[in-house]
Amino acid sequence: MYQIVRLLVLVAILAASLSKKRANTGDGRALYNQFLADKARFHEQVKRLASYVQAKAPADSLRLAFKQSRVAYKRIEWLLEYYQPVLAGRVNGPPVVEVEEDDPAQTPIRPVGLQVIESYLFPDYDRAQNDSLLYELNQLLAYSSRLEQGIPGDRITDSDTWEALRQQLFRIQTLGITGYDAPEAQTGISEALVSLQVLQAVMQPYTLRLSKPVADQLEDRWQVAIGMLQHTKDFASFDRVLFIRNGLYPLCRAVQQARQSLGILPASSGRFLSPRIATLSDSGAFRTDYLINFGDFASTPQKVALGRSLFFDPLLSGNNARSCASCHQPERAFTDGRRKSQAFGKLMKTVQRNAPTLLNAGLQNAQFYDSRVTYLEDQAHDVLKNSDEMHSSSDEVAQKLAASPAYKKWFVEAFPTGLTGHNVRNALACYVRSLTSLNARPDRYLRGESVAVSADELAGFNLFMGKGRCATCHFFPIFNGFIPPHYEKTESEIIGVPKKASIRKAKLDVDLGKFTTYKKNIHRYAFKTPTIRNVALTAPYMHNGVYQTLEQVVDFYNRGGGRGIGIQLESQTLASDSLRLSSGEQKAIIAFMKALTDTTGLTQRPTRLPDIDGNKALNRRRIGGRY
Repeated sequence: MYQIVRLLVLVAILAASLSKKRANTGDGRALYNQFLADKARFHEQVKRLASYVQAKAPADSLRLAFKQSRVAYKRIEWLLEYYQPVLAGRVNGPPVVEVEEDDPAQTPIRPVGLQVIESYLFPDYDRAQNDSLLYELNQLLAYSSRLEQGIPGDRITDSDTWEALRQQLFRIQTLGITGYDAPEAQTGISEALVSLQVLQAVMQPYTLRLSKPVADQLEDRWQVAIGMLQHTKDFASFDRVLFIRNGLYPLCRAVQQARQSLGILPASSGRFLSPRIATLSDSGAFRTDYLINFGDFASTPQKVALGRSLFFDPLLSGNNARSCASCHQPERAFTDGRRKSQAFGKLMKTVQRNAPTLLNAGLQNAQFYDSRVTYLEDQAHDVLKNSDEMHSSSDEVAQKLAASPAYKKWFVEAFPTGLTGHNVRNALACYVRSLTSLNARPDRYLRGESVAVSADELAGFNLFMGKGRCATCHFFPIFNGFIPPHYEKTESEIIGVPKKASIRKAKLDVDLGKFTTYKKNIHRYAFKTPTIRNVALTAPYMHNGVYQTLEQVVDFYNRGGGRGIGIQLESQTLASDSLRLSSGEQKAIIAFMKALTDTTGLTQRPTRLPDIDGNKALNRRRIGGRY
């Protein structure tokens, strides 16, 4: 017996050893050494820029040195962002002041890095600010001198290498070519080219081990994608849709095929982005069950079906007269068509804000316009107990449902713990998570499917991803504020929404937004960036429903938000200069946004609700509520 056990142990050790070798067939030390060399070049390039500033060099020389610094950073971004995303944020994060939500002193966290430095040089350069510019450069130099911290040297595994590479491909698509991290310099296309060339070099040792057909196909895909970037004329005219469809997505698929051919497993990931998909438009790209605060509360078909029934059942309200569907009507993409939704039990009173769509609500980690909760279970709890909304609670709902044998049986089948308030909330959340739709015509077009997309829609897609700067806040492909590819933060913006639809001398809406929740001055008038999918069905727009049409919304952004229509709002985070979109370009953007409509299979209402024992009145309750 002892010999058998010993033999099994030896077999296990050998298997583990072989597995380790298989997972580390690349040269982690070589990657690390290349990173160190590229990091040193980046540091020296920033020092060079600082010396130019000290020498009071001409503005054109400073701008060129800055662009060279950005290009040098792009050589290390793929690995730094994977292992040290926080440090990467100090080098190339957005130029936005932040505060910790649990800091009562509201200590500002000042942005540093390339994007802050960019604002000193573009679009105009003021030599009088040289001291401040030098200060920012010295801050960046302090960070750039230690970027290797946390990168594990020769312990970089094949799985991690390929995952870092995959994430960089997604970063190029969602942030690089949209101008997110170089909005004024507009160097995103040339930087994307450098990134792709770096990634191709990283893959070269692996390519040598591929079969010739797989290696040839991969090489062809690299050349096509790189060639499309090399032959672009400028940032504004670059055809991003064609690049994604014919260049980047075929490359992503070839990369995945190469990884599978080499037997390299996907990096283990407890993240929102699935580790197994090739492109961001693949089915199942996003794992909605990642965003759950109860470990054993993952979605199941039984929970979704139960949650759907609960969603349309007025028993969830304090007066048994309204349901979740009262304000989130499936025919309107789960909104209600009102500027502000009707309040509980009061004909003439409204709640504070417009009812947002629930379609794709599971694809974000902040709920409500003011981002006051993270999880959909907590959203359900908040709405149920709100005296102006459902005027109830999940525990009260559970007590009511206990009078229904059908509901009790349903809960027992769906949950080991049966009918509880927690399970009511989870069932509702599971149903909302099932309302995920990322299969509109533009999605299918990008996948290479034969689907009709008009010239206006394609032009609008390109404008949305480029000149219009829409995708720098509404990130592809979810088109909300959940920042890719890490998907750990949902952005809020201060855009200056007016009280009335005026275009001159407008007055700011009085709703303080996120400030109401967190009491941080930096959050005054800040609101979560919502998805624009299915936006054709969700009028009126903005948190206060001030705009009735998409034409009004696009005009508001084209003018520069609130400041562009006369609102004095120094804290506005939206760029206040005009986008200079022609009327035709605005129409094209609207055509594209309308093309993002897809509610297929998501709008059916239940045909009946479970009976309540011995209560004829409640058994006549209306599906979806009376108001």
